[in-house]
Amino acid sequence: MPKSKEFVYTDDSSDEEIKTKRQKKEIEDKKGKVSKKMPEKESNKDEDTVWDLGNNRQISIRDFKGKLYVDIREMYYDKEANLKPGKKGICLSIGQWQKLLSVVDDVDKAVKSKS
Repeated sequence: MPKSKEFVYTDDSSDEEIKTKRQKKEIEDKKGKVSKKMPEKESNKDEDTVWDLGNNRQISIRDFKGKLYVDIREMYYDKEANLKPGKKGICLSIGQWQKLLSVVDDVDKAVKSKS
């Protein structure tokens, strides 16, 4: 199964490979020119609740079925070069988030002792 969702039928693989490489290059070019902000309609309501961690990773506060969650997620660029949430990440309830915060100092000490 191909990694991309787009199925490419190839009669002459050399022509198709060239087209695919051009499409990838165009997407990469768009990535360099695109602002890494959330899309306009989402940025208005979540403007203060999204933090950029670099390397296409973000922390955001989400409201799902009336409950708040802290979402730490890897982002990706779609074909139109819009930044979208990916599969890789974790969504923590407020209780889990508070538990994480309570052990951060201990984890930090352990990391420092091992490095």
